Formats: sequence, C-alpha cells, structure tokens
Amino acid sequence: MGKALVINGSPRKDGITMELARVVIETIEESGYEVEILHLVDCDIHPCKGCGSEDPKKCTRRTCTSDDLRDDMVWIFEKILEADILIFVTPVYWYAMSGMMKNLIDRLTALENEGKLLDGKVGGIVVTGTEDGAMQTILGLMGTLNDMGLLFPPYGFTYSIGFEDVTKDREAVHYATLVGKNVVKLCELTKGKKWWVDFNP
Repeated sequence: MGKALVINGSPRKDGITMELARVVIETIEESGYEVEILHLVDCDIHPCKGCGSEDPKKCTRRTCTSDDLRDDMVWIFEKILEADILIFVTPVYWYAMSGMMKNLIDRLTALENEGKLLDGKVGGIVVTGTEDGAMQTILGLMGTLNDMGLLFPPYGFTYSIGFEDVTKDREAVHYATLVGKNVVKLCELTKGKKWWVDFNP
C-alpha cells in the first residue's frame, strides 16, 4: 500500500496529544498502510538560520545539513520524502504549535527551495490543548504546509481542548477517525493522477 509518517511535536510520547493521534494511526493502519512515528523530542534539530532570506539557493538539504549545521534533519528529510502521508501532531503552546514543531516546519524550507519536494503528499493535523488556540494552530500549520504543496482532505484535522482524558471527547475522536480514513482515500485518489497545476508549471 503506502507509508504514513506521524510527526509528534509534543515532548510527551504518551500524553494527550499522542492519545488522540493514535486514533488516526489505528485508522490508517486498518487501511493497510505502514505507519511510523517520529518523536521530535528524540531528535537534534537546529533552528533555521535563515540562509534562504539572502539567497534561496543557499537553503537546500545539502547546505542546511553540512559541516557545523549537520543534525538529525539529514535522515528526517529522507523519512519525510519517503512517506505518502504526513500527519503533524502538536500540543498548543501559547496559541501556536510547539517550538519543536515550528523548528521542523522552518527547516522544511529546504525542500521548498529544491522545487516543492512536498508537492502532492497528503497531510493531516492533530492538535490538543488546555485552553484556546487549537484552530489558530491548525490554520498556521495547514496554511504553511499547503503552500509547500501538501494536499489536505475534507475533515483533515482534529483537535481537543480541555479534556484530561481525550477518549471522552467523542467529537475529537470521531474527527480523528475521519482524518485517518480521508488521508488514505485522498492518497489513493491522487496516486499517479496529478490534477493540480504545479508551482512551476
């Protein structure tokens, strides 16, 4: 079938955020897809140095992981490019995604500058928090990733706010199931059928 990479931007591997993400994971696995979880807390990801602001040609996978810049993005880039589906999982930190997730998103600029290498991959989003900011976080992620070329299906995100036991948030769990089903459906529909206009046609 295909591959899905779940990118966990929470420092907790077994917290509320991943508990909701597991509903998405199980649903994707039921469709026969292989799912791998990447916990950013285990990764050494340096902050983006903004090389591309001087010249986009300076911001590529090779240049941003060479010499003193070398970090785990060397192999993270490869895992991301191998996946058909990318699920971004993050808690809300001050009305936005976690710092670890933001670091990763910033570093994905290298794939953007190499010719929109994320173009056509299917995305989904899982967010949890204790107060406000979930939709703000989702829109920030979705807007950025869509501009990088990711495709999002209807009901491509889920969020839960204020639940200590996320399994009791029936709407969030229902949406998580929809995320899992719809990312797979969109992936199957678009395989080998590129209907959208490229950024650089």
